[in-house]
This record gives sequence, structure tokens and C-alpha cells, in this order.
Amino acid sequence: MRELIKAPQDCSQEELLLFEKFVMEGGEVQSQGLSGRIKFAHRLIFIHLNDGCVAIGALKCPNAAYKKRVFQKSGVPNDESSYLYTSPKSRGQGVGSFLMKSVSKALNGNSCYATTRENNSIMHHLFEKASFLRLGEAYKSDQGDYYLGLFATKS
Repeated sequence: MRELIKAPQDCSQEELLLFEKFVMEGGEVQSQGLSGRIKFAHRLIFIHLNDGCVAIGALKCPNAAYKKRVFQKSGVPNDESSYLYTSPKSRGQGVGSFLMKSVSKALNGNSCYATTRENNSIMHHLFEKASFLRLGEAYKSDQGDYYLGLFATKS
């Protein structure tokens, strides 16, 4: 496995489109304005296994209103944000752990937060393994009929 950590402005159009495709496959975000939000991220992370990209991560720079809403819904103060997604075909091969290590490396000591479905026990385990703490209460997603849990790095 290898990682590629880049600022969005250093990514090719192909990389940006691939990143957006993976985020949409994850089904957790609103598609409207996604390409702009990706370009506004602090760092994009691509995990390659063999000949292709199998996972992505991002250290996002969310707007203040979104950030405030997420933390209010879970009942806690706020922090930075991230996208994470691993393709289904590469799950169970250590890709998620490698992605979390890459996220930690890209954070360079800064803090961040992430949300994941309440029933995604594998992602919960990966967050805990990467020293993310569970914060607040689960809340209903705006994107579908499921609940989200909030996790953040220790500050």
C-alpha cells in the first residue's frame, strides 16, 4: 500500500474526479457543491493498493455554519473535519487502518472531527484505534434515515 497526500490545488483533474466519485459512493454527503468543498479541503489523501486507488480521506475546511450544526446536533463544542471512504472490494485488507495512519500523519498534530453512521462498528473501531474519541449523542442524518456518531481527535 502507498499513500498520496496532496493539497487539492496540487491534484490533477482526474484525481479530483476520482475523489468525488469515492465520496459519492460512500453515500454520506450532499452532492450539491461537493466538488467545490473538495477543492477547499486542506489535504486530500489517496490510498493505492496494487494498481489502483482503494480509499480516500480528506482534511476538510467546513464552513462555520455546517460545523456548528454538526456539533450542536451531537451536543458538543466543535473542531476540524474529515471525509473518509474505503472501497468495498478492498475492505478487510488493512486499508482502513492505513488510511487512518495517513490521516493522522496529514493532521501533523492538529485536531479534527469526523462523523460516521451509528451502526458502522468497523469505522468506530478504526477511529478509536487512531485515538479519536466518541463525542456527544448520535443524531439523525440530513442525508437519509440513519443516525450519525461524532468522533474527534484528542486535543
